[in-house]
Amino acid sequence: MTKREIDRLIGEHGLASAGRRCRVAAILFTYRCSIRCRHCLFGSAPGRPDVVMTPEQCAQGLRLLHETGRVVHIAGGEPMLYWDALSEAVRLADEEGHSPHFVETNCSFACSDATVRERLTLLAESGVKGLYASADPFHQEFVPAENFLRVRRITKEIFGENNFWGPENSEAEIRSFEGIAKDKKRLRRYVRERTAGMVGTAHRELSPLLDRYAPDDSRLPAWGWQGSAGEDHCRAQFRADTLWELHIDPYGNIQTNCGMILARLHETTPRTVLARGPEKANRFVSIVCQRGPLGLAEWARRRHGFELPETVTQTCELCYLTRSFLRQFYPDVFGPAEVYE
Repeated sequence: MTKREIDRLIGEHGLASAGRRCRVAAILFTYRCSIRCRHCLFGSAPGRPDVVMTPEQCAQGLRLLHETGRVVHIAGGEPMLYWDALSEAVRLADEEGHSPHFVETNCSFACSDATVRERLTLLAESGVKGLYASADPFHQEFVPAENFLRVRRITKEIFGENNFWGPENSEAEIRSFEGIAKDKKRLRRYVRERTAGMVGTAHRELSPLLDRYAPDDSRLPAWGWQGSAGEDHCRAQFRADTLWELHIDPYGNIQTNCGMILARLHETTPRTVLARGPEKANRFVSIVCQRGPLGLAEWARRRHGFELPETVTQTCELCYLTRSFLRQFYPDVFGPAEVYE
């Protein structure tokens, strides 16, 4: 679909509906974040390198992502950390007719109605269609629930009811998130009921809360809510017609959610990556798609002496441990560093 067609779809059915239909593509404006969520796939945190796209790089990336026919947004890390650069990037993109459809935020910036209204008004005037805001026990460990509630309310006022994308839980439920991370029993129950991928920070922080299995155990889960383990699961994460999200990051990497670089922006475009088939981007992606994480682990053992862990919580965790090991040999594929360190 063209940007104009997606704009019309958003106008008729709302941001979330359009995103689910067309899937999404994102500018990762920075890996740096204002908070350090325990479930973060990317390892984003306040202490990450102060690396951020220039407004010109971001505007160019938005143009390229619109060529994929997906709903396009700016995410991070936390893009609102760099408001001056972000607002200039959106202004430039609007001048060129390539505004993002939405911006994603953890709401840490939203300390007052005035600040939220000022920023969201500028985004709306620059062609942005809506906002995605996060709320869950991991975010509310650091960000007051009031911030999220403020963003949700004002987003709907400025962009319309259908162009807020994020949790629609009641105010009481949102406020209840604040205490879950501080209570070990409640946190364990929440993680086990809504399991994230054990990648990045999630692997380090949350895997001790899950059951463990041998890497070749047929009962080993793939990703909690994402279904059972197996080759079909992995292929679906990379096939152009089924992968949920494609990114351009501030280092010029084109990738999905898992820290396997598919290509680099100076070599090709996101549209070309999708047309050629992301599942064929490199030999490592091919191994995972054809033989699953266990196949990649066994390849790493034969080629480089990787020692398979005795137990893991998910096939995604097995894949992450294997990729973390292989990064020393293939840093151009397994990166960037933020995801692994």
